[in-house]
Amino acid sequence: MRVWPLLALLMVAMMWGSHAVVGKAVEAEISPDALTLYRFVFSALLYLPWWPKLAAVWQWSVKDKLLLLGAAISSSVLYPLFYYASLRHISPVASLLFVNAAPLVAALLARWMFAERIGWMGYVGMVVSFGGVLLLVINEWQGGLSTIGIIEVVLAMLAFSIYTVLSKPLFVKANLFDVLVGTTVLGAAFLCVILPFFHPLQFYWYTLVHLGFTGWWELGYIVLIVSMTAYALYGFGLRRVPGGIAAAITFYPQAVFGALLQWLWFGLQPAIGLVFSAVLILGGTALMRYSELRSKKMEKAVVNKAQAM
Repeated sequence: MRVWPLLALLMVAMMWGSHAVVGKAVEAEISPDALTLYRFVFSALLYLPWWPKLAAVWQWSVKDKLLLLGAAISSSVLYPLFYYASLRHISPVASLLFVNAAPLVAALLARWMFAERIGWMGYVGMVVSFGGVLLLVINEWQGGLSTIGIIEVVLAMLAFSIYTVLSKPLFVKANLFDVLVGTTVLGAAFLCVILPFFHPLQFYWYTLVHLGFTGWWELGYIVLIVSMTAYALYGFGLRRVPGGIAAAITFYPQAVFGALLQWLWFGLQPAIGLVFSAVLILGGTALMRYSELRSKKMEKAVVNKAQAM
């Protein structure tokens, strides 16, 4: 296995792990809804050269179009709105750990919606991850943080789980960038329609015009690095590395990079309870992922055996 794809995926983990810290920092100058709006509007505009490829979406079935629409609303509207709002009440690393528990919910949704099988090892992983989430909730509440922050990040996790389930069939039929550009553009369009009901357009314009140099740098990092460069590197690595390894390298180290940057930027050291939560959540997720790969290998072996007979 070549080293460049592995390094690309590790860079993705670092970029996505830093997202929570930079997002919390930029919210000193910009509201969560304005940050969400400008992140996806600017990203959609930067994807302008790829817009012509979206014409192929019209050839998709009605079911696939609805899946794309649901994926866009969950990933580019609901998830960032709740996630950025939660950063005002909980630490960046805690928010990352909550989102890393999303495979627990995604697996249950996939079981319900697409009748995907979950082996006993997968259920064990779910229990372990859920225990980590409970411990994390207890730690956050004991830290004196408001209940609203916990609720917001849980809603963000649910939205990300829905996106994971809805986008999975799309990634099988279309390439990564088609789905990414489609969800980004549709999400930006939805945000432009619904956010003026929460604040007048002047509010968003005023926020952008009065954004300081540091705020522009942080917003640019989220748009150019988190939303674009990271996904390009992710696509590069995903095509060259087995899915299980790619997922492990990309998602598990995020909390480590986030904790390091959180300490350097805000001086927040992770408490021992947070470390235990991370071990349970990430360990349970790894066990679920291993169970999924094991089931796929067994199914493939059965198919190969049947074809050989």
